[in-house]
Amino acid sequence: MSTQNLPAATALDDSTKKSIDLLSRIIKNNKPPLTAKLLAKPPFRYLHDVISEVIRVSGYASGLYSEVEMNSENVKDKDAKLAYLTKLMDVVGMSTGVFVRMQPAKVIAGLEPEETNAFLQLFAKAVLKKVDTTEVVKRVLAGEHQQPKKAAPAAGEKATAPAKEAAAKASVKEAPKAAQKPA
Repeated sequence: MSTQNLPAATALDDSTKKSIDLLSRIIKNNKPPLTAKLLAKPPFRYLHDVISEVIRVSGYASGLYSEVEMNSENVKDKDAKLAYLTKLMDVVGMSTGVFVRMQPAKVIAGLEPEETNAFLQLFAKAVLKKVDTTEVVKRVLAGEHQQPKKAAPAAGEKATAPAKEAAAKASVKEAPKAAQKPA
């Protein structure tokens, strides 16, 4: 057995534990069950059940989905699954101000469980903080999507030259006009 796979497995284990901890604060009846095995490679139906239950008990993103979409039997084909995940991903990203990196096509293919768990954690945190989604839901239903922000690199990532230049320009734009030299 290769030890090279252990750090990734440990990171995923930690991520699923964190997802369970956060989601269990919202889903009290354990339906759907919150298990490391299911969260390590969550099938779409499971994700749909978790998301729908969180919305049902919390009211977060109320009105985002129709009654038809809330029933997993009606969300079977790839396009419907993509639309379902994309809508919530946009609401979570826009309501928290955090760009969600999750790629719905990869999620429904069972790939990128780390990104899926990061999304579920952000979703749960927004619910627990009682983030108001009323206006964001209207914007998403009108066709708006979250936009990536040009921000500082994530923890552990190095800033690239263009990112450093953008940060320098942003700090100049934010400086008082009196401090800027005239052209």
